[in-house]
Amino acid sequence: MGLTTSKQELNPLDYPAIWISEPTMFSDFQTTKFPTESQHKPVELRDSALWEEFAASMNVSVSKLNQYIGWMYIMYLVVLIMCLLIGIGGQILWVQILTFPIILMNLAGHFYIVKRNQRLDQEIGTIIQAYETRFLPHNIQLEYVTKWTDFCKPRHQRAMRVVLFGPVPNQERPHLSDDVA
Repeated sequence: MGLTTSKQELNPLDYPAIWISEPTMFSDFQTTKFPTESQHKPVELRDSALWEEFAASMNVSVSKLNQYIGWMYIMYLVVLIMCLLIGIGGQILWVQILTFPIILMNLAGHFYIVKRNQRLDQEIGTIIQAYETRFLPHNIQLEYVTKWTDFCKPRHQRAMRVVLFGPVPNQERPHLSDDVA
């Protein structure tokens, strides 16, 4: 399954979307921010104040995703050095003793970041629900879709997070006034 297919799975109808985590090679290893600029605003949304408020509240949680990933780079480097030292001088006892706890710390750090990101995903979902009714009069239905955000996932799959701005089905569309035909 290619990366394009995975993006299509999350947004099969090709709605306007803002990708928070794209399925790129390094997307799991970087922090991100929700775009606040008006060029990212859906075309149907005429209310700039609503967009700025929504983007600011989203950015509070989105900017915390993968927040401590920089420390993981350091841990990966330490594990690599320790493994090289074992290969070069496997007889050194302190290298053998320290390698296992460092690998465990690395796994624990990764587990912590994934669990923290899952809590942030719930916060983002709550924000989306809070703004849903305010976007309905603009004919926009908000949806937050995630995939592969758990600790265990298929090999080479990257976490994907996207906010979709789909049209409101006719039966759900609120009426702004009685004289609108």
